[in-house]
Amino acid sequence: MKNEINNEILTANNLSLKKKTSIIPIAILVVAAFAFAGGICIENSSEAKMPVLLLAVVLGIFGIAKIFNMPMVLVDESHNEILREEELYFNLKEKSSVIDMLRNGELTKLRTLAMDSANYPLRVELYTNQAGSIALYRVYHFVPYTYEPITEFEVYRK
Repeated sequence: MKNEINNEILTANNLSLKKKTSIIPIAILVVAAFAFAGGICIENSSEAKMPVLLLAVVLGIFGIAKIFNMPMVLVDESHNEILREEELYFNLKEKSSVIDMLRNGELTKLRTLAMDSANYPLRVELYTNQAGSIALYRVYHFVPYTYEPITEFEVYRK
């Protein structure tokens, strides 16, 4: 989430921010535990003991850091579905038609009109579910060195 979404909008539309879950950090911690157990079992006189223990500690720290650094995702609580994020770019002269398409829920038409490059001054931050029945969006205008919001976050539901 690049921009903070107002909690009132989220609760009014039955949306929530949750940490994305992944098995990778847990797998890293399990490998670290096995490496640590293997390092403990190696004889003290062996030269392999310290590198194995160091590897186990590094993997353990990396796994714990990965757990705390999981990305946040928007979830539609009514269907328990994760909303996917898109950034669409347009010419500035299309601003009114882009906002109208967003408010009317014409997402497929909007995606076909979007430009391939991020060099355009109008950006739409769009969060939608797979079916397209809910969309959370915000429109930005480029001013030198940053994008300034034109609209607040708005929600479209079919």
